[in-house]
Amino acid sequence: MLKKICIVTVFLFSCLSMVLIALGNFAERPAERKDFEIIAHRGVHQDYAGSSKGVRLDKSYLTECTATRIYKPTHDYLENTVESIQAAFDYGATMVEIDIRPSKDDQIVVFHDWMLECRTNGLGKVIDHTVDYLKTLDIGYGYTYDGKIYPFRGKGVGKIRTLAEILKQFPGKKFLLDNKNGNDLKTANLIVDTLSQYTAEQQKLLYLWCEDEAYEFIHRRLPAITRLILPRNQQKAFFKSYLLRLGFGSIPDRYRNQGIGLPTKYTKYIWGWPNRFLYKVYDENIRFYLYLNTVEEAREYSSLSLSGIVTDHIETVGQYYKPSQKSLLASRHRRD
Repeated sequence: MLKKICIVTVFLFSCLSMVLIALGNFAERPAERKDFEIIAHRGVHQDYAGSSKGVRLDKSYLTECTATRIYKPTHDYLENTVESIQAAFDYGATMVEIDIRPSKDDQIVVFHDWMLECRTNGLGKVIDHTVDYLKTLDIGYGYTYDGKIYPFRGKGVGKIRTLAEILKQFPGKKFLLDNKNGNDLKTANLIVDTLSQYTAEQQKLLYLWCEDEAYEFIHRRLPAITRLILPRNQQKAFFKSYLLRLGFGSIPDRYRNQGIGLPTKYTKYIWGWPNRFLYKVYDENIRFYLYLNTVEEAREYSSLSLSGIVTDHIETVGQYYKPSQKSLLASRHRRD
C-alpha cells in the first residue's frame, strides 16, 4: 500500500511540474529590458578546440596552452590587442572584455596568461618583467593549428599594451576588466591607482570581473566601478536556489542590483523560461545575460528582451543585434 502511495505521489508531482513548466514557458507577455549590452569576450580572437582549464604551473602547462589548439584561422586578430578590440566594436559590441594583470614595474598590462611561453617568444611570468620588455615580445609566436604552421609569428611584435593605453585609445567605450591575479591586494591597489585618474563618469563605463576580496577592495575606493555579472560560484548558487524553489518565492536580497548569466544550453532547465523567469529577475532589479556563440543561437534568441549577450564570436553573432534591431524589438515587446 505504501509503495502505491509513493508511486502516485511521484506521478502527481511530475504532472504538477510539467504544468508549472508549461505555464511558465507560455506566458503571454514577453519581458522588456532596456540598456542592452553586446559583450565581446576577448574581443575578436582565435577560437580553440576544447575548453580551457587555465594555464597552470605543473606538467600540464603546455597541453593547456590554448594558442596551440586553435582552429585554422579565418582572420588575423589576436585577443587583447588594439586591433582585436577595435574589430569587436566595429562588429557591434557595446562592451569588450579584456584580461589584465600586473607587470614587474607596477603597471597593469592587458594580457591573459600568467606565463609568457604559451603565446609569446618570452619566458617566465608576466609579473617578473617590465612593460618595456613585454612590448618587445611577439604575442603571435605560439599560435598554431597543426603544430607545424605558426601563422602569426612576426605579426604580434609590440602589441602588448597597458590598461591605461587601451583606455586612452578607446575613450568613451565600455570595458569588462577581468583581473587575472585573483585576490592579490597589491594588484587590486595598482588597479585603483590606474583607474583613479578618471572621472566618476568615465569609471562608470568600466566593470570588474574578479574575486570577492579584490572586488570589495577596489569598489570601496572607486564606488563608480561595479560588477557587471556575479562570479560563477554566486551565479550557481542563485540558479540552484531558484530551481529548488520551482521558480516561486522571493529572490534573496544579495542578488538584487546584480547581473547573472547562462549559456543557452541550460535555459531548458529554467522554470518559466523565458518570459516568467525574465519578469521575475527584472522585477527584482537583476540583470540577465545570455551566453551564445552561433548563428543558430543568435537567430533563436534575438527576439528576447535580455539585458544583453556575452559572446566569443562577435564577428558571427553581432549582426543579429544591431542597434536599429534592438530598438525595434524593444517597441515590439512593451508590456501590456
